[in-house]
Amino acid sequence: MQEQAMTTKQFDDVCLQAASLSDEIEAARRLPAEFARQLAAQGMFSMFVPRDLGGHELSPVDGMARLEQLAQHDAASAWVCMIGSTAALGSAFIKADIAQPMFAAENRITCGIFAPNGRGYRDGDDYVVSGRWAWASGSANADYIGLGCLLTENPDDDPKTAEMRLVMAPRELIEFHDTWHTLGLKGTSSGDVELSQARIPVAHSYAIGKDLPWHDGPLYQMPYFAFLAAGVGAVALGNARAAIDDFTGFVGVKKGAGERRTLAEKSGVQSQLAQAEATLRAARLLYRDTLATIWQDVCAGVEMTPEKRADLRLVSTHAVRQSVAVVRIIHDLAGGTSVYLSSPIQRRLRDAETMTQHMIANASTYELVGRVMLGGYNETMQL
Repeated sequence: MQEQAMTTKQFDDVCLQAASLSDEIEAARRLPAEFARQLAAQGMFSMFVPRDLGGHELSPVDGMARLEQLAQHDAASAWVCMIGSTAALGSAFIKADIAQPMFAAENRITCGIFAPNGRGYRDGDDYVVSGRWAWASGSANADYIGLGCLLTENPDDDPKTAEMRLVMAPRELIEFHDTWHTLGLKGTSSGDVELSQARIPVAHSYAIGKDLPWHDGPLYQMPYFAFLAAGVGAVALGNARAAIDDFTGFVGVKKGAGERRTLAEKSGVQSQLAQAEATLRAARLLYRDTLATIWQDVCAGVEMTPEKRADLRLVSTHAVRQSVAVVRIIHDLAGGTSVYLSSPIQRRLRDAETMTQHMIANASTYELVGRVMLGGYNETMQL
């Protein structure tokens, strides 16, 4: 069973350690195994696992705040924890006696990919599954990975009858491909993973949006896709805050070539910095207010209508898009300093740009939300 959630000091110490390891994480393209287990021991992968299993069952507001704070120190560490902790919502949909060792064993690390790139069929008490998935963030240290699959009852069934389920695949069944050579979020070990005719017990799977949780807590009534989007938004906001803080930390002493005044003394810099600050604060306030309101509604038993779920998708995507805009401004203001690998600002920009490409928070989300606003909702939408 997991220990109690970390104290504020313990969490602050973990954040500082993430910052001290950020160069190593980036170079290795993964979190050091020992540090990943330390994050697990401190509850960063079990934030949303039921207390009945030994998890911490944090509210979305508290959990996302932790991810945002960790991202200010190292975006890759926060991203891995975000993917792992949101994937662990599955612990409330798999039978408790199976879910406990899978999600809440000591120092357990999980991650997941909901994209249904796997294909399989039922054979007795197992699914036989094959497929390959990209963006397996945190896979370098994960013990179990939830993988989206289209599954039929029999091998020859019409694919149109397939049900979308996530299967929890243990590490030993997975083939790992070193494909994560990217612009940003380099340290997240988000390479491809593959299954080939792997046998996964049916009881080790669940269907998002269809299966009912065995746990009646409000956390497990939250819409999964909107919850994941909120996680991406939290990491993006923390990363953007760090970019501003990095800039204000040196702008008082930096001078442009041939300049007598520091950057901090230039009116143009002052104006753009203030605008970036306002943009970030506004996006963060909208995000936090909407998340808190939806959480209050869920706790009160208010129905999660398509419009409410779309709202959370909207503000999360807005947070991601506004965050990258802020980091672009800061990168521009920092001048030539920002292009060097030794500058944290260039990493903040690369990480921010990469976050915008995650399918749960990319620009197409606006079309999805707009469709709901105009009465075009249908049950296949991933809200």
